[in-house]
Amino acid sequence: MTAKIVEIFHSLQGEGLFIGEETTFVRFLGCNLFCSYCDTFYARDEKRATEMDLDQVQRAVSLTARPGQFVSLTGGEPLLWAGFVAALCPGLKGMGLRVYLETNGTLVAEMERVAASVDVVSMDIKPPSACGQDLWETHRRFLGLVKEKAFVKLVITSNILPEEVEKTVGLVAEIDSNLPLILQPASGDLAPDMDRVRRFLAEAQGRLSEVRIISQMHKRWGIK
Repeated sequence: MTAKIVEIFHSLQGEGLFIGEETTFVRFLGCNLFCSYCDTFYARDEKRATEMDLDQVQRAVSLTARPGQFVSLTGGEPLLWAGFVAALCPGLKGMGLRVYLETNGTLVAEMERVAASVDVVSMDIKPPSACGQDLWETHRRFLGLVKEKAFVKLVITSNILPEEVEKTVGLVAEIDSNLPLILQPASGDLAPDMDRVRRFLAEAQGRLSEVRIISQMHKRWGIK
């Protein structure tokens, strides 16, 4: 069994609830969405990918990861390789690692195959303004599947619609109001007005127990 891997590297987690934690990243090739704020478009480039088997990935991870640390399966969209991920996770956990899955929350059947094997699911909500698709019902089914081990991330761009933020908050509240929601301001040309982000925060805090604004820090730190 093999998968196409774009890169494996050790760094600090730069976003989400576990920001700052030492993490080894395994980046899979390909994605099923085209988001306006994508900052890993190179993960679609087959020329940058290497076909690797389970042992090769585990050996590469073992060079930097230490027991107790996270190994992040990311992309692209790692669930495009759900069979490989399902086979890889037991070996990673056997190394004493915590498995962290970064996903766009759209591949429900694929998540069902790996849900029991991962420790943390970082699930993005993709509103229509970001990806041009209506994915709300798919996100609802996906989040219901992983709610015991997930947190939700919504990238706030300058063109996100207030009703999209409201719909995100409502979706999370419907599944479990204790689920953490991260509002992540976009950077560059799509960076939002921070006063607007703070208004979104205040509104979300009226319905959810844990809402935070957390930027992508790895870009500020100057690391991957």
